[in-house]
Amino acid sequence: MENLKICLISDTVYDVNGVSRFIQDFAKEALAFEKPFFVITSTKKEHYEKIENVINLKPLFVMKMPFYKSLDLVIPNFFKIYKKIKEINPSLLHISTPGTVGLCALISAKILKIPVVGIYHTDFPSYLYKNTKSKFVKNGTVLFLKLFYKGYKAIFLRSEEYSNIVQEQLNFKKENLYLVKAGINIKSFDKSFNDETIWDGYQVQKDKFKVLYVGRLSVEKGVDTLISYWNEFNLSDCELILVGDLEFELNQKELKNIKIIGRKQKEDLSKLYASSDCFIFPSTTDTLGQVVMEALSSALPVIVTNQGGPKTFVSQEFGYILDFKQKDEVKKAILELKNHKEIYDYKSSKAYEFMRDMSISHSFLDFWSKNEQFSKVCK
Repeated sequence: MENLKICLISDTVYDVNGVSRFIQDFAKEALAFEKPFFVITSTKKEHYEKIENVINLKPLFVMKMPFYKSLDLVIPNFFKIYKKIKEINPSLLHISTPGTVGLCALISAKILKIPVVGIYHTDFPSYLYKNTKSKFVKNGTVLFLKLFYKGYKAIFLRSEEYSNIVQEQLNFKKENLYLVKAGINIKSFDKSFNDETIWDGYQVQKDKFKVLYVGRLSVEKGVDTLISYWNEFNLSDCELILVGDLEFELNQKELKNIKIIGRKQKEDLSKLYASSDCFIFPSTTDTLGQVVMEALSSALPVIVTNQGGPKTFVSQEFGYILDFKQKDEVKKAILELKNHKEIYDYKSSKAYEFMRDMSISHSFLDFWSKNEQFSKVCK
């Protein structure tokens, strides 16, 4: 389609998570390739860099999101969002989050008669069920999502794993689902960032085998289970490094060889990846698992679950796909990487090699191409 112009709306752009980094990177790629791609959000949070095509409209009210404390629940200014969308006049409106900002954009699109498509970033029903253990909450969330996505022309998926889930939960036809090629900024996450001195600031012994986790330290990510396992493993010559904000109650005095170092960004995060030994990701609800790709790009072998997005691209050549209910298998994988240099070196090199074709540029151009295809169908 000639003159394709895309406006992406998201409640999470300046948060410290994989979805935010994905959107920020796409905005930068659009500038690099000179594509008319704009991002609209509404938050009081600030970002460490100005991205020209990301537009932040000041919200009317902000509070912490229940069950999702790292995110804000905002009351945006509908008229500002409507006015900005009208001014941009996109040929397609992408809504990447079913929140209040996304809802304002959805209403605006209906008024302005702009086709709406979505990016399914987050499995909210599973997230909320993990936190509340309530089927009522889960079913209510599914019902809300069905209503929210009812008028969408298409949904873009981050991994094939969620194709069936979206078809069943949201009543979407397979022909209206598009898979976006997975990708990250491989220049920002690379083994060249290795810097052993970074551990001095965290009181981590350099000779210990360092197992890294990056993301929200929350129940729905399985971090509580991971900590419980690690305390039982009692691996005195290993250290579990947790990067992110703690979102559940925890007696840190009872932790054994575990360091919780909070959220990190920019080069600090890149160095933490490249200076660790392997990556572990216990989540069963991630639609993709961008942090897993960031670890692979930093030449880290990875350990992931047999549920969710990461298992769709992780191979036994460079990682382990495990049932995390089998804690002995998790321990066995860690010890195999630690004690067998030839296995470790092979998986490390294969991880790095795999990610050379998974750049954010490839992902963005694939996204743009699929939107052009969809727009032709939409005519």
